[in-house]
Amino acid sequence: MNTYDGFWDVMSAYAPYFYLMLVIVTLMAVLNAVAMVLGDQSEGAFAISMVVFGILGLTGLGLAIVLWQCKRRSQ
Repeated sequence: MNTYDGFWDVMSAYAPYFYLMLVIVTLMAVLNAVAMVLGDQSEGAFAISMVVFGILGLTGLGLAIVLWQCKRRSQ
C-alpha cells in the first residue's frame, strides 16, 4: 500500500462525517439565501452574502469531490 492509498483509506473511514458536513454546508447556503431575501438589501450586505456563497460553494464542492472519490474507491 502506498501513501496515496493510505490517505484515501483514512478519508473513506470519515466519509459519514464528510456527508454530515456537506448537509450542514447546504443548510448554511439555504439560510444565507433566506437572509438575502428577508434581510437588508444594501450593497454591502449583498457583497458579503456573495462572498459567503462563494466560500460555501467551494467548501461544498471539495466535500462532494472527497465523497465521490471515497464512493468510487469503495466499489
